[in-house]
Amino acid sequence: MQENLIQGKAMTIEEVFTGRRYRLDTYQRDYSWARDDVRRLLDDLQKKFMANWRFDHDREAVAMYQPYFLGPYVYHDAAPVTYLVDGQQRITTLHLMLIYLRQLLRAQDQDDQAAKLNNLIQSHKFGTSVYTLDIPDRDQLLKHVFEVDDYALPDNASGALRRLWEAAQVYREEFPEDLRGDALPYFVDWLLDGVCMVGIRASSQEQGWEIYESMNDRGVRLGPIDLLKSHLLSNISEPTGADITWRQMVSQLASIDVNAPGDFIKTFLVARYADVSETSSDVERINGLFHTWVKDNAVRIGLHKPSDHSNFIQDLVKYADFYRTLASAARTYRPELKGLFLNAYNGITAQTAPILAAVEPQDSSATFKLKANLIANYLEVIFARRLVNDLPSSGGHLDREAVRLTGLLRGGVSVDGLRVILAEEIAALEYDFTGMTTYGLRSNNTRQVRYLLARLTGFVETACGGADEMDKYLDAQRPFEIEHIWSNHFDRYQPETNTRASFDSYRNRLGALLLLPKSDNASYQDLPYERKVEYYQRRNKLAGSLHSTYRERNPSFNSFIKTHRLDAHFRSFPKFNKDAIGKRQVLYRRLCDLIWSPAAFGTTSATATTGRADKSRARTRARYDVAVTDLIAKGLIPAGAKLIGRRRGEKFEASIVDQGRIKVASGEVFGSLSAAGEFVLQTKSCPGWNFWHAQLGDREVRLINIRREALEKGIL
Repeated sequence: MQENLIQGKAMTIEEVFTGRRYRLDTYQRDYSWARDDVRRLLDDLQKKFMANWRFDHDREAVAMYQPYFLGPYVYHDAAPVTYLVDGQQRITTLHLMLIYLRQLLRAQDQDDQAAKLNNLIQSHKFGTSVYTLDIPDRDQLLKHVFEVDDYALPDNASGALRRLWEAAQVYREEFPEDLRGDALPYFVDWLLDGVCMVGIRASSQEQGWEIYESMNDRGVRLGPIDLLKSHLLSNISEPTGADITWRQMVSQLASIDVNAPGDFIKTFLVARYADVSETSSDVERINGLFHTWVKDNAVRIGLHKPSDHSNFIQDLVKYADFYRTLASAARTYRPELKGLFLNAYNGITAQTAPILAAVEPQDSSATFKLKANLIANYLEVIFARRLVNDLPSSGGHLDREAVRLTGLLRGGVSVDGLRVILAEEIAALEYDFTGMTTYGLRSNNTRQVRYLLARLTGFVETACGGADEMDKYLDAQRPFEIEHIWSNHFDRYQPETNTRASFDSYRNRLGALLLLPKSDNASYQDLPYERKVEYYQRRNKLAGSLHSTYRERNPSFNSFIKTHRLDAHFRSFPKFNKDAIGKRQVLYRRLCDLIWSPAAFGTTSATATTGRADKSRARTRARYDVAVTDLIAKGLIPAGAKLIGRRRGEKFEASIVDQGRIKVASGEVFGSLSAAGEFVLQTKSCPGWNFWHAQLGDREVRLINIRREALEKGIL
């Protein structure tokens, strides 16, 4: 009898994956998570880990970090296979994460810890090695997706396989730098030992089906949105009409996706009522059990009498209409609301909060869209400027900027008033597009570079009267790809680039890149420039402008150049050398200034001498308790110190420049030690404090040792 009982056990992630060979039961749906679902899981794990981690911790300290619960999963055993009944979305996403983390550990030469993950990624029984999620259709993707830089799905790949590939792209393109650098081994330890699930074991396939049916069809516990509805209706004397109104609102929102009703409520509360100051926990609470936050803050919201609760529901309905328009524009490209789509592409999920803060129920459709455009475009300006200056530009960082902005926009702001606020915010920024001078393609910014090239290409096309094809440029199916103007032949560019590192640096500069159809990229990527340029002129205008005859009989392009005074920037090149790359880099910077012109917000100033400082730059992106600038301030290393890094007999040099930023020998400037190390090593992960040494007289001292000694002596 005992073996027939349903059994539950708390299990760490290491236990969930060790020695298992999972398959899906026949009634299980295939992988269905979208990018946002993967981002949400990654963001939750990052936040929980970073709340515990400190740079000076020993690895043993990880055992004391707060654990994180990822929910239950259901399975039944049929040796040698374990069949997943429920929970395969999370387990599949975690499996992908383990494969990616193994690659990052290898990049840091942490081969022992990477090998430890092998037994979680694959099972080895009876002389056979198979992936822990033993689903044959996935094998080819799992084998190559993180190992082959240009891996692409076959055209006939299933929808489930495409979603799995998209999930892998989130790790490749958006894995937080905080976790890629010195914190990486600590994060892996915590993930395996501190993140847990509850495994519910059914005794048979039939019992597994009963549990699955019960969990998905019957007895589903009420969530925050149901509890909020119950609370509001219980305070209304005649709730029938309000109940119908609520149901209609939720139904319309759910047509976007299953999470949209809850996401809207959270966004509305943050936009209209939450304390968004840095010291407040309101946003965190609302993103959790928001129904309890509403109860606790009834006075602030104005919920006193029955009519207040009715009016609150009516307000929700009005703003839900706004939200549906914004959510639709974020998912499907609409030129009149393009900023929303582009921000969503870049992972900025909180952009709707400041928009709902700025709009009023009586705003016309035109006014609403104008406000939405201004705010979305402002966030895109911040993203683009941070990106090219190697400042924090992940979706999470921009989400925090969106929440901060929310507090400035409440109170019935007009369109003119909104322009004034956003103009002041932009004028107060301490950075413009200066970083474009050396910005280029790196080991982990392919998605961002593609976005920049799409914006540059699309701007020139539409300004010359062409079609707006931004959605095609950014399509997940990748009909467009990044084209290197320099083919990957080091020998062709000597003695101009006398080292492979110098060649790679210039070849990957943004000015040496184009966005072309995938078929074209595959056809002539290996050809020398003199032959490829003939093909370029038949493609988009940004590529065609490289050809010497492109401006002949091309009135729309010539008019565009004249209107924007770009005659000195758009040049043709019979040979494409380092000097040509530099000139194209200047052109691209000028196009950035035009695309993200402050004039759209009522100002012509790109930078300001006074105003709000961006702390992310001063702290050199470090979320640790010590930054490079602290070492300089205490006299532990000199300003402008020379840095040395060595790996496998090769020596790399860099220097510390303004505000603790790191400039490598080829001229690129980075906001963190880890990012600079990743660049010179051409790898996806580098423990920057451990890699770089400071040149102090005739000594080379590892920065991590300088930092540790200063902490032990109480200097820091």
